Amino acid sequence: MRAISAVRTLVLNLAIIGATGHIGRSLIWRLGADDRFRVHAYARQPDLVRADAEGSGAILVEIGDTNVFDQKSFDVVINCIGAGDPARVAELGADLFWVTETFDNRILALLKDHPETLYINMSSGAVYGTSFAAPLDEHAEVARRVNDVRPEEWYGIVKRNAEAKHRAHASLNIVDLRVFSYFSRFLNLDGRLFVVDLVNAVLQRAPLMTSVDDPVRDYATPADLVRMITCIIDRWKHYGDGVNGAVDLYTKAPIGKFELIEAVEEKYGLIWNVEGNVEILSNTGVKLNYIPEYRGAAMWGYEPAYNSLDGLMHELEAIVQGV
Repeated sequence: MRAISAVRTLVLNLAIIGATGHIGRSLIWRLGADDRFRVHAYARQPDLVRADAEGSGAILVEIGDTNVFDQKSFDVVINCIGAGDPARVAELGADLFWVTETFDNRILALLKDHPETLYINMSSGAVYGTSFAAPLDEHAEVARRVNDVRPEEWYGIVKRNAEAKHRAHASLNIVDLRVFSYFSRFLNLDGRLFVVDLVNAVLQRAPLMTSVDDPVRDYATPADLVRMITCIIDRWKHYGDGVNGAVDLYTKAPIGKFELIEAVEEKYGLIWNVEGNVEILSNTGVKLNYIPEYRGAAMWGYEPAYNSLDGLMHELEAIVQGV
């Protein structure tokens, strides 16, 4: 067992890579107000991070370009580089592999020079593949066609490859945090997701057009994301033999699409209609149920504060109020 570094008992230097994305912006807002951390934020457009910090009151030690983050050492590195929006995934195409691997390899190189550093990688439920007939639990298996790899599989393959590489580096402190569905006040309202259409319908007082299907999702929000990250950091701090594994982010309960629509209708007077020809985009193929059932994070002390409906409605109200 390795000796625990004294720095783990002090304020932690924490780097957020990809600070202008949906999750990155959420973490800037929450962790930038937490006096347990000295937050360093890196993005391709640092000015956008600066504007976010000024708007939210987040305190950041440093704001820099992603080209320079690996010139320093940190206690914790959170990798938020990614493309969660289906349209953005389609736009990246093959570059999705290159972007993911490039930043992941740079962070791994940083860890090899500073092996005590904790690396939290934002992974995805897409690692479970595109077939969701069986529960997505600790016994889940992924089957792929060897000679017919389809575009909707690329995103999951990228994430799965990264996780496999991280498990191969078993001596390093790496945790892959799988996010299935995520919602916050920092949602990109130009995105191609059902929840984006829902929010825009509320803001614009316009009818929501939706498909006849009733998919079930587990929408995590910033409060539970930060609870999970805190649990991961606490485990790393208190276990001198290191930490290397993957956990799923989940809430107290998922929600169906029409249950969510009806809740928004009741609170905001949403007008909505069902149509049979509404286009559906997905990073991982169209699926009715996309629900994490692996509860390994509970053994690390994680307990969600919200169910999907309550968390989403809390963040939606912040969007409506312009908070």
